[in-house]
Amino acid sequence: MEDAVPATHVELFALQPRLSLEDYDSPAAFARKHRALAQRVSDSRARDSAGTPLHPALVVWPEWVGAPLGMMGQLPRLRHHPTARRAMRSVALFEWWSLWNTWKDLHPPTREEGLHALRAARVHQVMHETFSAIARDFGLWVVAGSAWLPSNRRGLDTPDFTPHGARTFNTSYTFAPGGFHVATTRKVNLVPTREDTLRLSPGRPEDLSVIATPFGRLATVLGYDAFPGPLTSHEPYFVPCARYCDALRADILAHPSSALWPMSRDAGRTPRRDDVLTAELSSFRNIRYTVTAQPAGTLFEHTFEAPSLILERTAEGSARVLARSEHPGDEDLLHVTVPACPR
Repeated sequence: MEDAVPATHVELFALQPRLSLEDYDSPAAFARKHRALAQRVSDSRARDSAGTPLHPALVVWPEWVGAPLGMMGQLPRLRHHPTARRAMRSVALFEWWSLWNTWKDLHPPTREEGLHALRAARVHQVMHETFSAIARDFGLWVVAGSAWLPSNRRGLDTPDFTPHGARTFNTSYTFAPGGFHVATTRKVNLVPTREDTLRLSPGRPEDLSVIATPFGRLATVLGYDAFPGPLTSHEPYFVPCARYCDALRADILAHPSSALWPMSRDAGRTPRRDDVLTAELSSFRNIRYTVTAQPAGTLFEHTFEAPSLILERTAEGSARVLARSEHPGDEDLLHVTVPACPR
């Protein structure tokens, strides 16, 4: 049951799961992994003498947490592939007949987009059922990381999925404590040489939304969308989405991310920008808290070593670190209790 009255405080959690291909072997394996993390969250919550949580809780999973679900059921033949793109190619070759039928129905311009569309119904079902159940069973507000999905003709709050075309987005779902799907966020700025090679499409900034909760107005941006500007000189349409959400009067910014080392500029290398919101927060007028969740471990060619982070904008306008992972390469959970921002 969702909170009916404004809250005085909110518990903020940033999850830093260690990614492993074994957790994507089946829907049950995926659910088991993330329900175990949700149980850790539940065990950490403040409760009264009857065991009832004292405050609502927001839990943020990292970006890309659902992306390998597109390879579910074929993991044994994919383990030797050095890159995610080559693994996807192997899946496409194995499912060539189904991929051909998808091409006839949707006419995707590339093989990758056809494979995303082919697998979308299963990916969506697993993401929706896993995180809807977590939100409902543990009484949590959940920002469920992200997966690669086209738009759904069936609408928001349903495990059923029919792709609306083959354009695929880096997509995040938000669930309320009743298990209801209340928001969808699509990444607007794709990281050059990383997400564009996967044939993902950029979302539209005007589709970014702010939802009302008992503890304040919540918005979500994915990874690179939190940056104030582009990493290269070849991105003329870059949109600073965190600033956009601040202009929409968000109070809390959920930031599922998946920072890699290193990230490149036009010339040379630049330090990993896992703490980009630390510098940005002081320029905001409305966002008070940011919750950045990062993955850990290695998945194909990607090694994730950026620390998760929870920040507060102080009354003086500076950024204060409330929690930061001390073990960026390992599984971790960050937890703080802060005053709510009801309007």
